Amino acid sequence: MDGRASGHRAPAYVTTAFAFPAIVLAHVLQHPELGFPLTGASGWLAWVAAFVAAAELWRARRERIAQARAAAAEAERRRGSEERLRMARDLHDALGHHISLINVQSGVALYLMDDDPEQARSALAAIKRSSRDLLQEMRATLGVLRGVDEQPPQHPAAGLGRMPELVEATRAAGLPVTVQVNGEPRALPPSVDAAAYRIIQEALTNARTHAGPASASVHLTYTEDGLLMRIDDDGAGPGAPGTDGHSGGNGLPGMRERAAALGGTLAAGARPGGGFRVDAHLLTTGEAR
Repeated sequence: MDGRASGHRAPAYVTTAFAFPAIVLAHVLQHPELGFPLTGASGWLAWVAAFVAAAELWRARRERIAQARAAAAEAERRRGSEERLRMARDLHDALGHHISLINVQSGVALYLMDDDPEQARSALAAIKRSSRDLLQEMRATLGVLRGVDEQPPQHPAAGLGRMPELVEATRAAGLPVTVQVNGEPRALPPSVDAAAYRIIQEALTNARTHAGPASASVHLTYTEDGLLMRIDDDGAGPGAPGTDGHSGGNGLPGMRERAAALGGTLAAGARPGGGFRVDAHLLTTGEAR
């Protein structure tokens, strides 16, 4: 509500409270023979009370409208912040995954350029595919930011349907990966599907980048309330010599944020027997959060 209008209420009511008795008193003094005008005073008092009640109802309505507008603006601002955060996580994951692949494959190509041109050519082809996929993902994200997309994106949306492609690219980059699925696979809500894919992508990128010579495994278990995921590697482990550690950067916080946004949980740390483990539980019932 406008602060100026609110600030005028008290003086107006105080003025009315003093003016009404003063008018009645002046009338009695001017016409003592008529006595106290009980009927007239009661009528005027009723009119004043009705006017005050109507003014208060109008004020309360304006306050409710202002509060509703403020709540809607805050909700819109919060949705915008959450969407920007989601796109930032997507860009981080896509950049980390594809640039890591490009870095590994370019090293392979340089190393084998003279001794094994065919293998070097395969590495360069993998670089081309990865850079193309990265450009497509960046264009899609930038299109959303600019709000100019008129056609649906041509690149498949991130989801578990792209797992074979992810696993193949990870193996080609030198990290053997096995995948095991338990329970009855089913279609997941888009937000859960995308979060599951991005968490696996980031975990495999971390393993490929930090674990050193290693292999990885992905275990998916479909449950009644969502999806359980475990991504293991048997590498050197976080902070080991020759590695950068798994805990730096935005990768692990981003994975935790994805899980928490769905009402789920994510834990990451050293694995018994060596290596690194990511455990996540994504809830389909928490999708709307």
